[in-house]
Amino acid sequence: MKERPLIQLIEEALDSDELELPVFSKTVLELQELMKEDNYGLSDVARIIEKDQALTSQTLKAANTAYYTGLQPAKTIKDAAVRLGAKSVISMVTLTSQKQLYHSQVKEFNQMMRALWNHALGTATAARWLSINLGFQHVAEESLIAGLLHDIGKLILLKAIESLLLSETISKETSLVLIYDIIDTFHTDHGERFMKILNMPETYCQVASRHHDPEVNAENIILNIVRLSNLTCHKLGIGPKHSPELMLSTTPESINLMAKDLLLAELQVELEEKLGSLDKSL
Repeated sequence: MKERPLIQLIEEALDSDELELPVFSKTVLELQELMKEDNYGLSDVARIIEKDQALTSQTLKAANTAYYTGLQPAKTIKDAAVRLGAKSVISMVTLTSQKQLYHSQVKEFNQMMRALWNHALGTATAARWLSINLGFQHVAEESLIAGLLHDIGKLILLKAIESLLLSETISKETSLVLIYDIIDTFHTDHGERFMKILNMPETYCQVASRHHDPEVNAENIILNIVRLSNLTCHKLGIGPKHSPELMLSTTPESINLMAKDLLLAELQVELEEKLGSLDKSL
């Protein structure tokens, strides 16, 4: 029998009902559905989060760190939502729940998982910072989540390959270079496809699909913000790639957003100074 290509086996695994990919927690999906209604209140957000005691505890821990802290500590989710805003709390819940997914039963994958998480968190943090400092505060939290999820296709593909290895469908000798090449090549298609299956907002689907497109529409603010955040992380080596030669201010994204050299330098300092402490708080 002719051996089937690895990408075909991966796609069959992703199409299989037997493969469970815990990409989004039930709580996060409920919160995303709530946000679509546009008429939710702080109590609605608190009610959904507080059904998950572990997530409640982790979210309060994050809300009371130096990154988000206020004059008074938040003792309840509603306290945190009143102080920070419902969308900020939803962002924190999404960050906290996503971090738990970046681990693998395949030892060789854990370094990659760690790098992917660092990149996701870095891009999310940069996207929120850019939104606020470029005058797009109204999309700050959506930009954070879009940045966090922009490479979700890589996590999905890595989890599918993990399943194939554990079931011995593919050999443990399968080349890591081949695996990483497949992940790089196909993550945008599978990221968009999976988020559409989960009925995630179209903004996030577009970012997952188009963050590597050769051209970018200047009017799509969130996509430009995430793309610039992604490139900033590449420049700093936050994640699997390190491209220190990148000139951020000359990129189409920077030009579209009118992001100047000084602001981009401030962003890089912010990421290098605060990313580690934010990660530890989640």
